[in-house]
Amino acid sequence: MSRYAGAADKGANGGMLFSMLARQIFALDAAIEWVALEEIGREPRWAWRDLETGELCAASAATPSQVVDPLLLMLAEGCEDVDAGVTLANPRRLLFVVLAYADMVQIVARFGANAHVSVALAAGTDPYILGSKLTNLLDRSAGRPSLQ
Repeated sequence: MSRYAGAADKGANGGMLFSMLARQIFALDAAIEWVALEEIGREPRWAWRDLETGELCAASAATPSQVVDPLLLMLAEGCEDVDAGVTLANPRRLLFVVLAYADMVQIVARFGANAHVSVALAAGTDPYILGSKLTNLLDRSAGRPSLQ
């Protein structure tokens, strides 16, 4: 586990650090409990707010609830031929997927072509409003070089 308060926002190649993206996502709503990022070829990353200090902390994703099978997004996007290896790039412009659990709500949104972000909210929070904000933020950030 690592704390990243005050970490640099740019990597050597000019890419956005996960810490910067996580800070931007946490700033969207106080109801956000944690953020997870999954990129093809990289270990999933996870960030949460320390309840005692309010500092943001980061680590590898610790539990299966923080990672989402990319097949879920493909099915939601309506890819009819999942087994044929054909990848349709968001044919209907899927904005996000909401997973509702007894104790939390999880929003999953694509982040560019090879990644997706999961955000957990306290139960009772309106996921549509935050999902729309999240999608706008990710769309603006997706054109930047890869995350560190």
